[in-house]
Amino acid sequence: METVIHDLDDIDIQILRYLQENSRLTTKELAMKIHLSITPTYERQRRLERMGYIKGYVAVLDANKMERGFMVFCNVSMKQINKQIANSFQETVGSWNEVTECYNISGDGDYLLKVCVSSMQKYQQFILDKLGDFPYISQVRSFFVMDTLKLMYGFPL
Repeated sequence: METVIHDLDDIDIQILRYLQENSRLTTKELAMKIHLSITPTYERQRRLERMGYIKGYVAVLDANKMERGFMVFCNVSMKQINKQIANSFQETVGSWNEVTECYNISGDGDYLLKVCVSSMQKYQQFILDKLGDFPYISQVRSFFVMDTLKLMYGFPL
């Protein structure tokens, strides 16, 4: 398989692919899958970490079991925007546990938030107590997730 990702060869791509599928693989298990000995596999994995291709390792939790299964994408438009307001919004959003992802977007709106709470009432409370308190917001549009049709935590490699 040929790749356009700079500085990576086919073995590096295989390592990334297997670790995306299961980041709990031991170095020995990973080495067996990519048909390389343990030491070079370990060194390659650490190099991928140092180079920033691997940002970290996480456990994927079940949102419903964690009482966070009520998911809303929240499109936020600002009255005005400048560096100070953007930094303040970024810092504020970063402190809200309900927001699991936040993107600065172009087009219709300025920010897209993924909000995960336990219920509609908790989302309303979030809107009234937190988002509604930020002074430069002009509009909030909510998109309620009814079903997840596709969910990937990585990239096709």
